[in-house]
Amino acid sequence: MAEDIQIQLLDIYQPISDEDVQTGKRFVLRRESAANGLASLVDSLLADAAAKITQIAYKYGVDAKNFLLSPSYNEQMFAEISQVLDELEDEILDLTESYSLKCTKDEKKKLWLLPWLLALGRGNKGLRRTLEDRLWIFSRDLEAMIAAAANAKMSQTKAVSVIRSNIHTAYNMPGMQSAFANASLFKAQYIRTRGVKKGKRGQSNSESNNIIRFAKTTLQMSWMHYHHNLYEEQGAAGYYVLRGSTYPCSLCDSMVGFHPIDDVEGYPPYHAHCQCFTVPVFNINK
Repeated sequence: MAEDIQIQLLDIYQPISDEDVQTGKRFVLRRESAANGLASLVDSLLADAAAKITQIAYKYGVDAKNFLLSPSYNEQMFAEISQVLDELEDEILDLTESYSLKCTKDEKKKLWLLPWLLALGRGNKGLRRTLEDRLWIFSRDLEAMIAAAANAKMSQTKAVSVIRSNIHTAYNMPGMQSAFANASLFKAQYIRTRGVKKGKRGQSNSESNNIIRFAKTTLQMSWMHYHHNLYEEQGAAGYYVLRGSTYPCSLCDSMVGFHPIDDVEGYPPYHAHCQCFTVPVFNINK
């Protein structure tokens, strides 16, 4: 198999065996299995939180046109919803950390990896702050969904069911287009913008999709960071990148081949759906 994929190395390096390739593939398959398991759990948490927040809003009464997830609308309602969001944040973080550390059973390695993991995020915000930002946008999605449901005269039971089942397609849920038709009459931010979010050119997806992608990407980056460090400890001179998927990707294609071990930036994943895997490369005299 190693010959079939035409691995080319200089004579100063040990040849890569078929078992080396299979080991690299198995690591990424384990990573993706963990990532998919994490995504499923985060998805359930988001759906449950959406249902709870809808129930709380309806408990206090939803004036569709004036509804906001804000203390200015109803201070007690906002406090209860904030508690749900805080608990959701903690649960997603705990799951993301736990699944990101499943790359190894070595407790010392986990302690080494954890600070690096927690520092991940947008800019210099870190993991928690980045998740906070995304959950704030998620709450604005729910604000719009609840207002649209109330505007469509949905009962609490109906609203909970519709919102829970549409967290990935917030702006295509039943009743949303009717709200958009009179957007200027609403206070809900993303009804007023007809689902267009800051910095976007068109209607956005629900933020729940980005939160799930955020958790999966964090896991993928953590597993591969651990993997690269493992090669360094083994004394590898470099690593060889191979495609693990067949879909067209010029970025992945450009990264296939040998990289020196200190090329940290060249280590996959290269994008959210990247399946590229690596094999360690050792000097011939090692």
